[in-house]
Amino acid sequence: MTDTLKDQLIALASTGDANQMRTVLSTTEQPPSQETIQEVLTTAIKNCQFDAVRFLLAKYRSVPVNEEIVRAAVNTGSIPLMQALLTKDPSVINMQFDMRGTPLIVACMGRQHVDFLRFLLEAGADPNQEPDAAAYPLALVAGLYKDTAAIDLLLKYGAKVDNSGALAAAARRGNEPMMRYLLEKGARPDSDAPSVGTGASPLHVAVKAGHVGVARILMQHGADPRAAESSGTSAIELANQLQQQGKATSEMVEALERK
Repeated sequence: MTDTLKDQLIALASTGDANQMRTVLSTTEQPPSQETIQEVLTTAIKNCQFDAVRFLLAKYRSVPVNEEIVRAAVNTGSIPLMQALLTKDPSVINMQFDMRGTPLIVACMGRQHVDFLRFLLEAGADPNQEPDAAAYPLALVAGLYKDTAAIDLLLKYGAKVDNSGALAAAARRGNEPMMRYLLEKGARPDSDAPSVGTGASPLHVAVKAGHVGVARILMQHGADPRAAESSGTSAIELANQLQQQGKATSEMVEALERK
């Protein structure tokens, strides 16, 4: 297949001209490669050209849905586009991406609407699937979302609170409403780390990020400013270290020492 034909197909996919695409493909002597079809399909999805997507999926049923295609669909936040891919291959709902995460994780990272998250979960997305180098969905919504409905949705579909990293994520972003809500739902500062003995505690994260309000909330719920994390440093010691480095942490130090 010539580069000219590939370029032509991509151009048609971007505008959604399925009829012209059908005409071009019917007159070409050499059929496009699997890789080309995947690239053309990705282009159609990125541009939300549903007619072109439906045409390509129907015509090339044997071409597998790869990571780029699924990521493109997730990034649009389009339920019809994602449904079209799942109709072709239901297993993509929990596809483990080479470039971190799963469809649900990527949707949370992109702050997709709660309705889209609900669609993925109803289709079988696992909220506790090993996130690889990414974070668990609950941690992502705790840090990136403002609507507590996202937390309720994930919990409804079985997302674990303990060892999810959700409190640390909310602490890092200074997301006080989500922090309070997670604590109301049973999250505990001492069991937040995804694995025992790894990562900074939520209080340490709040100290490092400079979120005094979050630090106070955590201490109100049992976080100990004198307890050492895996590195052997307490939250008070960390705040003092930051102050010695020239950071404005006097308010944080005062809040921690009052505990």
